[in-house]
Amino acid sequence: MKRIAVVAMEKEYAKYLRDNLALYLDQYAEIRYYTVAEVEQMLQISEEFVVVSAFTIFQRVKQKIKESSELIVISITLNKEKVEPLRNLPKGTRALLVNIDERTCMQVITSLYAAGFRNVELIPYWGKNDYDRTIKLAITPDEEWLVPNDMDRIINIGERIVDLNCIYDIADKLGAETIFGSREAFEAKNNMYFGNANIERILGINKSLSGRIGALLHLMDQGIIITDVLGKVCLHNDKAQSLLKHRSELLMGFDMLDLLPELKHLIDKNGKEFGDKELIEINGENLVVSLTGIVHDEERLGNVIILDDFEKIEEQQHGLRTKLSGVDHEARYHFEDIKGKSESLKEVILAARRMASSDSSVLITGESGVGKEVFAQSIHNESSRARYNFVAVNCAAIPENLLESEMFGYEEGSFTGAKKGGKIGYFELAHKGTIFLDEIGEMPLLLQSKLLRVIEERKIVKIGSHKVINVDVRIIAASNKNLLQLVQEGKFREDLYYRINVLPLQIPSLRERSEDIIGLLEWFMFLMRCHFTFSDLAKKVIEQYPWKGNIRELRNAAEYMANLDKTNIDVTDLPPAIKYFAEEQKVEQKVINTIHSLEEPSIIEKNHSEHFNSRFLLREGKRIELFDFILSELADAYKRRERLGRVSLMQKAINKNLIFTEAEIRTALRKLDDFGFVSTGVGRSGSAITTSGFMLLNDIKGLIG
Repeated sequence: MKRIAVVAMEKEYAKYLRDNLALYLDQYAEIRYYTVAEVEQMLQISEEFVVVSAFTIFQRVKQKIKESSELIVISITLNKEKVEPLRNLPKGTRALLVNIDERTCMQVITSLYAAGFRNVELIPYWGKNDYDRTIKLAITPDEEWLVPNDMDRIINIGERIVDLNCIYDIADKLGAETIFGSREAFEAKNNMYFGNANIERILGINKSLSGRIGALLHLMDQGIIITDVLGKVCLHNDKAQSLLKHRSELLMGFDMLDLLPELKHLIDKNGKEFGDKELIEINGENLVVSLTGIVHDEERLGNVIILDDFEKIEEQQHGLRTKLSGVDHEARYHFEDIKGKSESLKEVILAARRMASSDSSVLITGESGVGKEVFAQSIHNESSRARYNFVAVNCAAIPENLLESEMFGYEEGSFTGAKKGGKIGYFELAHKGTIFLDEIGEMPLLLQSKLLRVIEERKIVKIGSHKVINVDVRIIAASNKNLLQLVQEGKFREDLYYRINVLPLQIPSLRERSEDIIGLLEWFMFLMRCHFTFSDLAKKVIEQYPWKGNIRELRNAAEYMANLDKTNIDVTDLPPAIKYFAEEQKVEQKVINTIHSLEEPSIIEKNHSEHFNSRFLLREGKRIELFDFILSELADAYKRRERLGRVSLMQKAINKNLIFTEAEIRTALRKLDDFGFVSTGVGRSGSAITTSGFMLLNDIKGLIG
C-alpha cells in the first residue's frame, strides 16, 4: 500500500486535512500527518506522496522531500452544508467576512461569489483593519475569535474542506478505481463545491483543446501562468518555470501571490487588475510581469500572468529603434584594428581598454585624422554595452537649427517640416548603448546646457512633447580643439566640460609616433591589394613629413601611390604636397635636384588626372584667373602650414588689386571642394589645397603661361 504524508503548520489542521483525504482514500493509501516542526527534525520524509497546504510550508520542508517522491499542493473549498444558510439572507445584506489575514479573506469571498452567493456584500476583516460600524453581521470559516464584539449575529460557515478536484488528482496518481465506495465518502462528495482548479472550466474549452493550448504555451518565448479565480496556479509553461526557478522549483498548485508577492498592489479589493506592468528582480535578473483577468459573462474565472525577461525586451527595442532610424548604428572597430608599435600608442590603447570597463564619460582629444572615432568604437565594443547601438553624432556637420531635434527627437507636427510620425533622437537610439559626440566644441551654448541636463538626469523630452523618456547612455565626446581654452573664452560651458572630461584620452599625432608611419603605409597597401617598396630617400622624406592630416592624409597618400602602378616608390613618385615639403626643407640635395625636374607631371599622373582636370577647366574655364589665384594662395599657405578662409583670400585679392567679390571666392571654393581640389573645413577652419589641387594648378599654369 502506498503512503501519503500530509504536512501543515499546526497538528490539529494537519489531522483535519488527513481526515478529509481518508474519507476517500484510506483503502488505497496509508495517510499520515505531520507538523512542519516535526518534519524539520526528520532526516527525510519517507512517504511516496507529500501533501502540503501552502507555499510557505513547501519552502520549509522541500529539503526533506525525496527526489522520487511526488509533491501535491492541496486545494480546499467550501463546506456546502455550512454555507447554504447564507442563501436565506436578504439581497443586499452587508456582512464582514472574518478570517486570519487579508488574503484568506479574499479567497473565501471569491469562493462564495463563485458558488453563487451574490445576495451578500462581503467586506474583508482580519482583526486589525477598520470597517463600517453600521455592519452588524459577521461570517467566518471557523475563526470566531477574530469577530468584533459589537456584532449582533455571527454565521460560522465552518472550516473549508479538501476540494474534490484535488481528491480526484490524488486518486488518479494512486491508481484508485473508485473513491466513493463508502457511504461516508458519497455523502461527503455531496457536501462540497467543486473548486476552479480545472483548466477546462477556467478557459471554457474542452479537454482536447486544452491539450493543444498547453502545447502552444510551451512554445511561447514568454513565461505564461494561468490561475483559477482564487489565484491558484493550474497551468504554466516551461519558460515561466525557468524565469521563476529561483523562487520555487514547483509552481503548480501554489497561490500566485506566494510566488509573486509583487503583484499584490496590482489587484484591488474586488480582485480586478489595474492593468499595469510590474518590474521585479529575482536573483539579480529583472522581469516584467503583467496580470490580466479571464472573464466570461462578467464572471471572473481566473488570471493570466505574463512574464518577460527585461533585458530581452530592451534588446528587442534596441533593434526596433535601429530599424525605425533607417541607419545601422554599429561600432565596426576594435582595439585589434588599431595598428602601430610605438610606445606612445601602446600606452593610449592600454588606458582606453581600462576605460572600456568603466561607465564614466570619456573625452578623446587629438588632431584631426588621428582616429578618435576608431578609439571610441573600440571602447564601446569592449564595454558591457557592446550589444547595443553605437550612435555617432558629428556636432559640427549638423546645422545649428536642426541639432536639437536630431539629438532629442520630435513629435509629429511639432514644427514646420516635421515628418509624419515624428522622429527618434540620437539619445533614444543610443539607449543602453553609447553616444559618440564628435567635434563637441562646435556645439552651440544653448544646446550645451540641455546636454548637461540630459547627462545629469538621464532623461530627455522630445520637441513638441511633454513626455519624459528615461535614457541610459554612455557618453564619449571628442574634439580637436582645446576645450579648456574655449571655456576661458566663454564658448564652452565649464560645468559641461568637467562632466564629459571624467576620463580624458589624448591620442598622439602621427608625427609623434613616426616609427609607425611606414608600417601603416604597408597596412594600407595590404588593404588596397597592392605591393610596392620605398627607396631609402623616400622613406626619410615620408618619416619627416609633418602629416598634418594624420592617418587620414596617410591613407590618401597610400591610395595615390597605389594608382601609380609602380613596384618601387622614389621621391619623384610621392604626392605633390610631400614633394613640396621635401623641397622646402631641403631634406637632401638629391631630393632638391629631383624636385626641380617635376614641373611637368609624370605620364602616369597625367593619365590619372588629365580627363578629370580637363572636364573641370572646360566647365569653369571662364573663371580660370580666379581659380589660379585661389589655388596659388592655398599652395603658398600649405608651405607655411596654414589654412586660408574666404575672408583671408578676399584680403589678399584686394592687396593684389584683383577684382574678385567675396561671393565669387566663396562659390569658387565650393566648386573646388566639390571636385576634390581643395578641402574645406567646418565653420571658420578654412581651406587647404589637396594633391589633386596641386595637379590642377600645374595645368592652369600651363594654360595661362
